[in-house]
Amino acid sequence: MDTTDGQALRKAQVEASLKLARTAVIGGIVNAIIVATVLWSSVSHAAIAFWTLLVLGQGLVRILHARRLAKNDYEDLSPSKDGRFIELLASLNGVAWGFSMAIGGFDATPGVFTLLAMLTGGMMGAAVISYGPLPRAAFAYMIPLTIGSIAGWLLSGNPLATTGTLLILCYAAVLSRSIKGTEKVFAEKVAREQALRESAETVQLLLKDYEAQSADWLWSIDREGMILAPTDRFVEASGRDRETLEGHALLSLFDAGHEHERLVEMLRKRQAFRDLTVQITVGDETCWWRLSAQPRAGGRMQGVASDVTAEMRAEARVSYMAHYCGLTDLANRFLFNETLGRAVKRLHEEERTAVLCLDLDQFKSVNDTLGHPIGDRLLCEVARRIEACVQEKAMVARLGGDEFAVLIERVKSPDEVEACAARIIDAVDQPFILDGMQVMTSTSIGIAFATVADSDPTEVMKRADLALYSAKTNGRNRFAHFQIGMDEAARERRDLEMDLRAALVRNEFTLHYQPLVNISSGDVVGYEALIRWQHPTRGLIMPNAFIPLAEETGLIVQVGEWVIRQATAQLALWPADLRISVNLSPAQMRSANLIPTVVNALASAGIDAGRLELEITETVLMQDSEANVSTLYKLREIGVRIALDDFGTGYSSLNYLRSFPFDKIKIDRCFVESLDHNAESRAIIQAITGLAGSLGMDTTAEGVETDAQLQALRDKGCTEIQGFLISQAIDPDGIGQGTRPAAQQGGSDGAPAETQDDDAENRNRAA
Repeated sequence: MDTTDGQALRKAQVEASLKLARTAVIGGIVNAIIVATVLWSSVSHAAIAFWTLLVLGQGLVRILHARRLAKNDYEDLSPSKDGRFIELLASLNGVAWGFSMAIGGFDATPGVFTLLAMLTGGMMGAAVISYGPLPRAAFAYMIPLTIGSIAGWLLSGNPLATTGTLLILCYAAVLSRSIKGTEKVFAEKVAREQALRESAETVQLLLKDYEAQSADWLWSIDREGMILAPTDRFVEASGRDRETLEGHALLSLFDAGHEHERLVEMLRKRQAFRDLTVQITVGDETCWWRLSAQPRAGGRMQGVASDVTAEMRAEARVSYMAHYCGLTDLANRFLFNETLGRAVKRLHEEERTAVLCLDLDQFKSVNDTLGHPIGDRLLCEVARRIEACVQEKAMVARLGGDEFAVLIERVKSPDEVEACAARIIDAVDQPFILDGMQVMTSTSIGIAFATVADSDPTEVMKRADLALYSAKTNGRNRFAHFQIGMDEAARERRDLEMDLRAALVRNEFTLHYQPLVNISSGDVVGYEALIRWQHPTRGLIMPNAFIPLAEETGLIVQVGEWVIRQATAQLALWPADLRISVNLSPAQMRSANLIPTVVNALASAGIDAGRLELEITETVLMQDSEANVSTLYKLREIGVRIALDDFGTGYSSLNYLRSFPFDKIKIDRCFVESLDHNAESRAIIQAITGLAGSLGMDTTAEGVETDAQLQALRDKGCTEIQGFLISQAIDPDGIGQGTRPAAQQGGSDGAPAETQDDDAENRNRAA
């Protein structure tokens, strides 16, 4: 054993002996009182008193010595110095007890001596316990005690003195061997503890190194759940100082919740656990820690913690993105469908759940005219208004684009749902102020109910969609309930849409032409091209039956391009003094292909651009007016004529005449129809023709059906007319052969359905 190990062993021996001092001294004092009592009558009182004071004195010194060193947890202990002092006290104690045995053998009665011999034997055995960890002190105590005992036996005159002496010697030999054995066991114990300490220090160094390089940290609590020796990383992560954490209840750090309750239960049962995530508030910030722990000796729990705040926030963000609309913060389609599925499962008899599907009217126009940033802000404002209109129990979702939905559970009456729908319609119909601009929109709503007997979520959503379509096709800005038969109408519409997509490929469209007549000469000066669909099974389909569908599906641009190409090709076959008029939809005006389509069509037909007249409505100028006016000027530069259709029916017709120099104004048929009996209509037409003449523009009156209307228009200075009085729309055969084509039919009783459908087409294009 090297010097360092020897010093460590010596210190451990001295410390162990000091810790046993109190018990050993108390036992010795009790025995001393007994000995003094039994010898008091047969031995000199002075001698007994001196002996008792000697035993008590060395015992008191031994206790004081032990207490002094114990105060500083034996930090001031000197193995060499204090060890020798203990050995000195042990030898004094042994001499005192040996002296008592010798005196007893000399003066005591046989009975008293026997008692002394028994006590002395016990005191000799106590050496192994009291001084065993410190062998030299044990021998310093036992040797004089053994000598005194032998002297006592020899001086006693007892016939068993020889036997007693031999027994004392044998007993001393056994105790000596026991002392050496105790020393060996103690030395091995000290060596093991030293090895464990060194191992623990090594582990601690490794753990500190790991903690310094890792986001994790170690934590430990005692039996009462109080934090023990918090590490630097623990202190930093908690946002508290070390003094606050030390001895602080671990559980009190964390916020209440389900995981907190689980942690309480695990620590109460002292069960091992892994990856338990708990919420903690650090400063003003909500964070999350992930804990793992194992039970340790003494009721302690020890484990590892890590800060997983970033991970939890990322998971929360991903979860939010999967369930909510990032633009409006409303539930998305996935969450809405999940909630609807749970809602219908909770339905009881006599209960209903309502689904409202909403769609903004003309939202695409807002995006096209004002840009997508304004469109996005409009969606957010609409979302807030919808939320303000529903009760707290209702769920509002954005399904995508400009589609919203509302889920209302436990509906007591359809009136409740209708009232909610009416509030939403009124709220959305109010102007929105975005970037200083007033933006208008409206919403259409479809309503469907789920009951216990009819609770398929997919079917409920489908019915609400069908009701929404009904609301939009019946005027928009209203709500409609699902009705039996709507699904059949929807299937019919889908079939028609599929056929419409194929119609262009199969070349099923045809053009009919309605004459435009100069009111002064009576000559046909041109024709307006009106589309028909020759369906292979449905027969001839008029434009009012498919143009709205083409606009909704976006096919109107392709159909419009086909009309331009077909009309110009037909115009090339007619006399050079005739022109052709083609309607443009708002969608065509927004199309980047419009100018190339017109240029290519004119070039392919080989006709003068001035023979092509393109008609637009005021709606086109209302939507993205600057871009559309720019497009009109480009068309004018090509040489194409531009006409303003349905003049007088819009919000600010006169303002549009200032924004672009049109070649022609078309007076809407609503003014022509009432010419015979309405002075206001006559005055309006008089004003329009006068204004057009001043601006150098032609005027065409639509829907002329009677001679009286013709005469009135002639009197008002109108330039051209078209309508059933002249001719309904006809096929191209024979066009250009006379003033009034042979296709002219009837008198002045009214327009046939075909002509009405053409007018409907024009109105649909204007929409």
